[in-house]
Amino acid sequence: MPVTTPIKMTPEEWRAEAISRFGPNKMKWRFVCPSCSHVASAEDWKEAGAPEGSVGFSCVGRYQPEGPGDEALAAAAFKGKGGPCNYSGGGLFGLNPVHVDLEDGKSVHMFAFAEATVQPLHTPGKPTETGV
Repeated sequence: MPVTTPIKMTPEEWRAEAISRFGPNKMKWRFVCPSCSHVASAEDWKEAGAPEGSVGFSCVGRYQPEGPGDEALAAAAFKGKGGPCNYSGGGLFGLNPVHVDLEDGKSVHMFAFAEATVQPLHTPGKPTETGV
């Protein structure tokens, strides 16, 4: 589900959220493009040859073989026909819903995290889904 209200976080909160969802390996952290809802990991951006600063900021579609400016790619994504698209968080429309407030007063606008892939640890005394 797309995030419609900006979420403000500190860098520490943002990292903690990522680790709780995906574990400590940053390459496994996954983000949702606010334009086309495509989910990609940092590893996907790297494989596409994208610059490090584009992870969670611009859709991975900008760096795939279709490349930026491919009108068919963008049109399909904006019409709800899937992604990835060529959306960039630095463009005219600032859709990135997570605002990470830095110590210098600046704010970095990021994609929302995807659904968690790390299972929560079992809490003693509470049954798991299997009842154990």
